[in-house]
Amino acid sequence: MEKILVKTAIYSFIISFSLLLVFLNRTYSTEDVNGYISTSGTSYPDFFFMITEYSIILSIISVILVFAYLRFRKK
Repeated sequence: MEKILVKTAIYSFIISFSLLLVFLNRTYSTEDVNGYISTSGTSYPDFFFMITEYSIILSIISVILVFAYLRFRKK
């Protein structure tokens, strides 16, 4: 069971990191009351720390879900 949980953690981290890297926008734009649009962005180190944080959270959630699935499947 531990082997399955470790594989789930590693694979979910890698997959979530790569998907967030592709689909998460680094820049965002806001519109003013007068209709002016300003574009801002996060720096690359902050962006990668944010993606790493989200990936860790998603991998912990996936490990908990797989653990609960394996635990209740035995009963």
